[in-house]
Amino acid sequence: MLQVMRPTSNDLRKRIVAARTEDGESMGGIARRFKIPKGTVQNILERWRDDGAIEPRPRLAGRKPAFSIAERQRLVRQVEANPAATLAELRDRSGKAVSLVCLHRTLRQLGFTRKKNLYVRTNSSAPT
Repeated sequence: MLQVMRPTSNDLRKRIVAARTEDGESMGGIARRFKIPKGTVQNILERWRDDGAIEPRPRLAGRKPAFSIAERQRLVRQVEANPAATLAELRDRSGKAVSLVCLHRTLRQLGFTRKKNLYVRTNSSAPT
């Protein structure tokens, strides 16, 4: 099972900075004291030194979505108005230069499935 890493709590971050600034403790000593990796202590202290902040940096990783929220809503309206439209037709109407695979994945994320040449919303109460 993949385990998601959580940022170190702000309380612990404050105690790490205090141990370094007020007590003058070494990074290794702080790591042993709080039972965390020395690299974590170093990263927290570097962030505090460079930015004056102890909060974790925002996690903005990953590719930006091809369709904005407004474009997704417009896509939903287009599919509901014309469920027999092909992916190529929907792409042309959207005005976006995306692949058909990208459009298909977006429709799937929006809850649409292809059934006998029609795009329909999945019924979450139906047995699978």
